[in-house]
Amino acid sequence: MAALEELIHTTDWSRVAVPQEDGYDTRILFEFREHEDLPLRPFPHRYRAFDGAATFCDGSVTIRFASEHSLMPSNLLPASLDHPNLAAAANLLARWPEACSQFTQLIDTVYPYTDPQQAVLGQWALGSSSNSSSDELGSLHVTVDNALGLAQALVKEMAHQKLRSLGVAASGASRLIVNDSSEQFESPVRKDRLLPMTAVFHAQYSFMHVTALDLHMLARAENEWERQRILMLLARNIPRMQAGCEVIASHIRTDEAGAPFLEAFMNWSRDILQSSQTELNVNGYGFN
Repeated sequence: MAALEELIHTTDWSRVAVPQEDGYDTRILFEFREHEDLPLRPFPHRYRAFDGAATFCDGSVTIRFASEHSLMPSNLLPASLDHPNLAAAANLLARWPEACSQFTQLIDTVYPYTDPQQAVLGQWALGSSSNSSSDELGSLHVTVDNALGLAQALVKEMAHQKLRSLGVAASGASRLIVNDSSEQFESPVRKDRLLPMTAVFHAQYSFMHVTALDLHMLARAENEWERQRILMLLARNIPRMQAGCEVIASHIRTDEAGAPFLEAFMNWSRDILQSSQTELNVNGYGFN
């Protein structure tokens, strides 16, 4: 516990919220992962051996069939381990070098699925379903029917796991966020019920990573078809991220470490949202 307290006090929290070019935040995340006594994280991080498994992201991440006890809905089916959208999504993720580097270090295993309803749409499919768990840091489950949606889902689940590594679960937090779980707020993503601030922040944090990736993908779009698809993704994300920023700015409470973490995240978010809105305005998507 003494080592954990020292880590908390010596971390430059202003450099942990957003992927850093020098990898500082990734190194800090690994240090937190190594502590077995972290509250809200019942198991220490377990590194999975490659064991000749299929890989993507230049051989850095394994691809495996899901076990019987899947985190995904039963209507989804295991996808081929050599599905072409895995390589395509890795190339899209590489357009944001800092996030790509962080992904290949923090994530060791991806379990791919296909959604029969999405699969029939082919190139017209948009989006991806995904999930991950604090019980299995370093792995995620995801549908692969659309390359752009898959790339988004990879950074989305990575962002969730970053927060879990730091002691922030959707249900509550051992640090950074101090709102009581009985306090309920509107989520930027889930609209069917109010949620605790930790769940609201998880949604905002993960989808801001998605939005940042959208901008990086847009900047290096290879053709007009791809540009328009990415703009559609941005147009869907921006209004809810703007609303989420307002909820968080008005209601979140933090501890000493959480204050610089949140400030860095919110400053980054505002820059991303401003750049995104400019792109949408220029391309005729009607945002003011």
